[in-house]
Amino acid sequence: MINVNGNSPLTQLPNVLTLCNITMGLSSIITASFGNFTLAGLLIIIGAFFDRLDGHVARKYRMTSEMGKQLDSLADVITFGLAPAITMFLLSFTDTVVLGFIITVIFVTCGAYRLARFNILNYSDVFIGMPITVAGFLLALLTLFQTQMPIHPYWTAISMLFLSYLMVCKREIKKV
Repeated sequence: MINVNGNSPLTQLPNVLTLCNITMGLSSIITASFGNFTLAGLLIIIGAFFDRLDGHVARKYRMTSEMGKQLDSLADVITFGLAPAITMFLLSFTDTVVLGFIITVIFVTCGAYRLARFNILNYSDVFIGMPITVAGFLLALLTLFQTQMPIHPYWTAISMLFLSYLMVCKREIKKV
């Protein structure tokens, strides 16, 4: 076990990992805006790695903080809400911009709502609704699939609406 006192720079390691997650999300958006959707999807998946790692490090070495919790939620909205939704908008909805705009807004707002609800509720063994990290990760996988085999925008819209619903529904999902 690492001995970390309150003044050690190591206490910021979970926050640094969270900032790496944010960097992956922002890089994904920028990369998608240049048309490299495969890399954009991969950056979201790398962001998921940092998201998993920051929480693990914070809990294992007892370096959790209110700042870290807030920063993690911000990272989740960027990397698993904005990044996959904007990437999918740019990839799939070029001919149906209004539909794409509406679906993108719904996905991001449902994800933000889901995070806010998670932050105020205290369930230790279940999630209420699908975590935004899972929904964003699945949308990133759909992006990677779609770069190889295009899907009609209406099917993409239905997929995004379904993921949006799963984020805000009150269904209990056991934590693993």
